[in-house]
Amino acid sequence: MNEDQAGDAPSNVQAQSGWQAVIDDMAVTADEYRDRGWTALELHPGDSVLVDSEMRTGLDVVLPGPEYEDLESLIEDCTFADVDVFRAPGDSMIYLLVVEKDLDSKTAVLVPAYYDAGSGQETLETIRSNGELRLFCRRLNDDYVEFVHGDVEPFLPSPLQGE
Repeated sequence: MNEDQAGDAPSNVQAQSGWQAVIDDMAVTADEYRDRGWTALELHPGDSVLVDSEMRTGLDVVLPGPEYEDLESLIEDCTFADVDVFRAPGDSMIYLLVVEKDLDSKTAVLVPAYYDAGSGQETLETIRSNGELRLFCRRLNDDYVEFVHGDVEPFLPSPLQGE
């Protein structure tokens, strides 16, 4: 039996060390918010990808049902008008920790994400030219919560490859 059957399989982004570092950073960051009296919701996407279609253009993360429901209930009472973005480049992967914040209610939603900058060049150029990044936190049935950001630079690799 061939022992290296998965040798040609695509790598699992979530198994890479960059993704684990983002998840670890999220836990520490959420604890820091809680220590300052904030409510902090940590999300754990099953997948993260750049999308560019007639329906959605931006960064799309797929959430487990219970976390999506927690997020959905939070947005009923909060207005997330502030964001912090922590970006760490990998080889061609870009790892993000997005912290959506409602300063009035002291509520933070922490969204880890990743995307392949190499294969997502066209989408990144569309986002940059539109001057808007939409972060879609969705469940598998395509219900989603959307965060819209007018400052796209914190989300994008710097500089874009090929510029």
